[in-house]
Amino acid sequence: MQKIHFFILYFLIAMQFTLAQDLHLSQIDKTIAMMNPALTANYDGWEKISMQHRSQWIGSGTQFTTSYGMAEFSIGRNKLMTKPFLGLGLFFTNDTGGDSKISLKSNGLTLSGNLPLTKNNWFSAGIQASYNNRSADFSNLLFYSQWNGTQLDPSVNSGELNTYAAYSYLDAGAGFSYNYRSRPNIPVAGEILDFQIGVSFMHLNRPNIRFTSFTDDNLYIKSCFHSNLKYALTDRALLEFSAAQFFQGPHRETNVGLFYKTVLRESSRFTNLKNVKYLTIGSYARLTGVLTPFCSIDIGSFKLGVSYDVEVGKISRTYKQSAEVSLSYLFSKKSVFKRGDR
Repeated sequence: MQKIHFFILYFLIAMQFTLAQDLHLSQIDKTIAMMNPALTANYDGWEKISMQHRSQWIGSGTQFTTSYGMAEFSIGRNKLMTKPFLGLGLFFTNDTGGDSKISLKSNGLTLSGNLPLTKNNWFSAGIQASYNNRSADFSNLLFYSQWNGTQLDPSVNSGELNTYAAYSYLDAGAGFSYNYRSRPNIPVAGEILDFQIGVSFMHLNRPNIRFTSFTDDNLYIKSCFHSNLKYALTDRALLEFSAAQFFQGPHRETNVGLFYKTVLRESSRFTNLKNVKYLTIGSYARLTGVLTPFCSIDIGSFKLGVSYDVEVGKISRTYKQSAEVSLSYLFSKKSVFKRGDR
């Protein structure tokens, strides 16, 4: 009964989290290691490769796309995570949109330290550093100086001398997390299988973002509070809850998610020819009025997920919907690097 009360209380708290200046992905838990560097290599496995792509506001006439990729490595880890280990991550992002093709490209590194507290419990802390480039091409824009008396005319010389602008800067972040994982051989109904809570702070150095030397515009520090819970329904199915709250200057963004995951096919008990298959269905939600139905399938070490944003507020009249796909591969059985302790 206490577990059920915890289960209900957790979801109610997540729903009480009550918009941000950075790139946006709806499948927020798939990029959590970039959002909180403490979660680098925080999974049941050795190495992991993740990719994600988003096409935003389909049908609006203006394209916005976001791409993300990350490779994670564990250093000094044993299979049951009973001793301290390090996590190392390398990531990139590419966010482009609008008629001016304004873009943000990032390449970065994350490092985490993981310290076991008791059996199945551990604390993690991490840092992140990245090199970023912002650019914009103004040659496709129309200016008031191109008004011909009737309309804006692209054939009229705008008189603008600088049609392309770019600048680069360094960025830094840090985060912390507490993690619990039960790892039962056979899940028992009503058991909490996985629980995670964390906080991170990005743009700690508050880099200056400006296309000219005449203005000063420093990025606000971005705070993220997040949590994730997996709850066993049966030995073959579970519910997963996720919540993330972002604060960045005057902006806020709230993300919650509810998912049902079930086994489609068990792995072979006698050979390695068959991999276990899982199906996950559910939805993310942003409290600004966006629902994001999600579906994924796990086949062995591969996981493919697809989501589709449905704007249910006034913004839907103009910006339509957005689609997103994620793909990951987890080296769960053995490391690509030689290890003495597995």
